[in-house]
Amino acid sequence: MTSTGTGMNYRFQKFTTVYDDFLRKFLAEAPFFFYELLPFQDLYDKFIGTWYSLSNFFARHMETLGHPAQDLFASIEPLQKAWARENKVAYPPETWLNSIVIAQVQSFQPDVLFLQDMSLFDPAFRAQLREASPKPLFMIGWRGAPSGDFSSFGDLDLIVAPYPHFVENLKSHGATAALLCLGFEASVLDVVNCRQRRDLDFIFAGSLGSQKGIHAQRFALIENLLASTPLQVWGTGPSLEPMLPRSRRSNFVLNAIYQSNLALDQLKVPERFKARIPLVQRGMYWGENPAWPTLRERYPGRIRPPVFGLEYYRLLARAKITLNVHPDLAANYAGNMRLFEATGMGTCLMTEWKENLADLFEPELEVVTYRSAKECIEKVRYLLDHEEERQAIAAAGQRRTLRDHTLATRVRQLDELINPMLKK
Repeated sequence: MTSTGTGMNYRFQKFTTVYDDFLRKFLAEAPFFFYELLPFQDLYDKFIGTWYSLSNFFARHMETLGHPAQDLFASIEPLQKAWARENKVAYPPETWLNSIVIAQVQSFQPDVLFLQDMSLFDPAFRAQLREASPKPLFMIGWRGAPSGDFSSFGDLDLIVAPYPHFVENLKSHGATAALLCLGFEASVLDVVNCRQRRDLDFIFAGSLGSQKGIHAQRFALIENLLASTPLQVWGTGPSLEPMLPRSRRSNFVLNAIYQSNLALDQLKVPERFKARIPLVQRGMYWGENPAWPTLRERYPGRIRPPVFGLEYYRLLARAKITLNVHPDLAANYAGNMRLFEATGMGTCLMTEWKENLADLFEPELEVVTYRSAKECIEKVRYLLDHEEERQAIAAAGQRRTLRDHTLATRVRQLDELINPMLKK
């Protein structure tokens, strides 16, 4: 077979995992025994039909370039066990996940192995895969989060990341790293009508986070916007449900514990000292104040369960304006998935100003930016009052994404990284 990409032909195999929230929802659609009876391909097609996250889009686009390809989902237990059953692969029950993945690598015999979850595919597992593979593997890792130990990626032939500062950190620790942005799967527009009437003024879909943690800035902004705009939220987060049973008396104690921890955190008191104080120890890892009403309690009817796949795209197709807030770990750089999904679906994107945003979109012409909650509130109100201007920005953002930021484009960029390295 001759590659229609930029160079030599190779076999490409990609493994990833699935968010627990989505997996529970997917598996709850039928009794578990139903999934145990389905053939692998039927169950695979059922999962792919949800259009969840990156689905099998990398494999599809790799095959368009002439590379035999697979997208596999290591954490979907009935799916993986169906594959093992049909391929007569035995596995120890306690290590079914690793054992089946190893068998799938041995069966497909990839030249290039792309691992999207670096927590599951840790150095020990990666070493197992290299040893079990019937031929040498060119191994690629994806890193969308910071790391406390950059040296743990030294065994990878290439590691790709969506943020420039992640790439520089990886390189400074000796890894072979490259920037690979996320993107939008344009074929979803054949399934979801983005030209329908947009009946939702302003939405956010994703993890809300909490007062502490990697989404603390996001939580603070959304809390502010709920109070000052018509924002509606579809998402998850510890801020939605009460952490502990509450009463007037217990609230006083819970608040005292939380505030004590905040004060000690500000004084940078080490955890080993806080752990010696019984009441303080109880709240050391609380992400928010359990004495306060939850966001759902404070804003009834405006916070709904999370949506994934086609439900998510249909929601974006209904929104006039969609909020984007990067996780705190993104620092001063843009590059999360919502940038491209929202613009691709033709909603007007309201996103933070970031140092590299102009490399991706024309600020204020293709997306709208804010540097503070106050500026975000003012611009949302303006855009809702100026429909033609808002629609023009949304249309320009969609054109830019369909031109420069599709997953087909990203896979071609990945192919351009792989080919010269394989030749060496």
